[in-house]
Parts: sequence; C-alpha cells; structure tokens
Amino acid sequence: MPRKIVDVHGHLVAPAELYAYREFLIGSRGHYGRRLKGFSESREGLGHGRTGVIPPEELKHFAEEHIAWLDKVGTDVQLVSARPYSLMHSEKPARIVHWWAQAVNDAIATQVQFYPQRLQGICNLPLVWNEPVSVAFEELERCVELGFVGVLVNPDPSEGRAPMEVPGLGDEYWYPLYEKLVEYELPMLVHSCGCVSLRENQSLHFISEESTAVMSLVQSDVFDVFPDLKVVVPHGGGAIPYQVGRFRGTYWQGTERGGTFDEAIRKLYYDTCLYSEEALALLVKVIGSDRVVFGTERPGDGSHKKTPTAGWADDIAGVLRGIPAHSEQDLDLMLGDTALDIYPRLRKNLEAAG
Repeated sequence: MPRKIVDVHGHLVAPAELYAYREFLIGSRGHYGRRLKGFSESREGLGHGRTGVIPPEELKHFAEEHIAWLDKVGTDVQLVSARPYSLMHSEKPARIVHWWAQAVNDAIATQVQFYPQRLQGICNLPLVWNEPVSVAFEELERCVELGFVGVLVNPDPSEGRAPMEVPGLGDEYWYPLYEKLVEYELPMLVHSCGCVSLRENQSLHFISEESTAVMSLVQSDVFDVFPDLKVVVPHGGGAIPYQVGRFRGTYWQGTERGGTFDEAIRKLYYDTCLYSEEALALLVKVIGSDRVVFGTERPGDGSHKKTPTAGWADDIAGVLRGIPAHSEQDLDLMLGDTALDIYPRLRKNLEAAG
C-alpha cells in the first residue's frame, strides 16, 4: 500500500458568494477598490459577494462537502487549487487579477487550516497577460508563508486571445519563476485556465496548452538550468503520450537534442486525470509508473456515473487497480508515494498535522 493516497489534482469547493465577488471585480474593473465599502464582512448573503471575504464557518462547511466526495473513493489527501476557468488572467486592469487570486488563495488556506490532514493548498499565481512573470512573486511568497505546497501555472495567460504573444514554458521569460520554485521546493502544476477563443472550449484548451507546454519544455534547456524543477502535467499530459510515435523519429532528430524523445518527456510527471481505462493504461505504458501521479479533479468533470449502475468516472484509483499490467509497486508509486517524494512541503505539512 502507498504511504497515503494523494490526489495531486483537485479544485476549490466554495460558496457562490466567492464567485459573485469575481463578477463584482469584473463589473467594477476595480474602480470601487478591492472591496465595496459599506458592506460588513459578517453580513449574510450578497454582502460577501461584494467583499470577497467568506465567513470561515461557511468555508468549513464546503470543505466538509469536498472531503465527503474524497471519502467515497478512498482518497486520503488532495491538493487543491482554484477552479482554473475562473482565474481570468487576461482581464484588465491587472489589479483585479491579483485581487481575485488572493481571495481564492485565502479561501483555500482557510479550508486547509480546518482539515490539514485531508486538504493541502496549490497556490494560484496572478499571472497577467503581457506583463513580466515577476508580477506574481508577491503572491507566491505570501502563499509560501501560508503553507502552500505547490503552484498552478497557466501556460497561456492570454486565455486564447493572443497565443502567439505568450512565450512557451521553455522560454527564458519563465526562468525567474522557475528559480523561485526551486528555491521554495514548489512543484509546478501546468494547468491552462480560462479560454475566450470561439475555436475551442476550455476543456479542449486545457489539452492543447498542456501538449504545447510539454513540447516547449523538452525542446528547451530548462531542465539543464533547473535540474531540481518538478513539473506535473495534468490530464495525462495533454495529447503527448498518445501522439508519441509522431515525435520519436525525424521530428526529434531535427531538434538536435541529445537522448530520445521518450527520455525527454520522462523529465516531467503526468497525472491520471483521465476518465477511461484505455487512456490510463496507455499513459502508464508510455510514460512509466514512476512518472505518473494520481490526479482526479474530484469533484469535477468526472464526478458522474459511467452508467446508471456503474461507478464514478473519477474513481480513478479503482480503475488503476483493475488494470492487470499494474503491479503493487506500480500502484504504490502512482497512488501516493511519488507525490510524497516530489512535494517536500506536503510531507512536512502532513507530518506536522499528525
């Protein structure tokens, strides 16, 4: 058995008032300040949507609902970030991007304080389209102080508006961030966020941006410059493990990089947030169980029954256990041991929680 069953890919469960605050920020564009004056932070209902301050007891209630979803599939601890579609990195002015990221991070930190043995925080960086990556560092450092164990990085802060203007993750534009992540021992979850393009929905944008991110990283010098950088790609690595044959030959030779394409993609980790046995089996076969980490997004897109009589689509641990090719050692690595190894702050937090 793994030391703990660790789900590296979860998102915040929070009351509607938190998202009403997001709409307030977008609607006002920050002209009324971070919080609309005249609304008490203890006021019920609509007031919370104007302040972004949700009462702790209300957040505790939603955390308990979240944990109940995890209990149904036997997950010990989940790493929680923002609902990615909500992060609005391309909105203007930049101040509302920062204020919203701070509000969401505060909500996550509050829930983690209530249940540190079950939930741990992934910091949501207020990356801003067409601004230096360093604009997110103040919030990054605040999240370190709050005890977060990793960060979510959106590889396309333009949200599909202008992808040609956004440097790939292999570009030196991102190096100052990588330096911080290595310093603080924070793995990076490469998760695309909102998408305003009419050509693709947000779920498809996730897959295309994650695929682009993997290719940008493995064709770059990032892992030579930052050998201790830990990168987790969700949703099974986008399209890469399933198109690996396309890139093994003349394409990889043309990059003039050493080693093989298969070796290059194993410099990253890939989560299991896939909702079919066929996809999961192929991911593990191509990447190897030592580079696969358990992720479900539960509760999220997979929280539905496969059929009226079948189990949950996001009961991914059950699917992994049911694949004959997976040994007990494979399962231990994927379901928790590798996550505990690559998230050192998670280990420390769980040990402190008892």
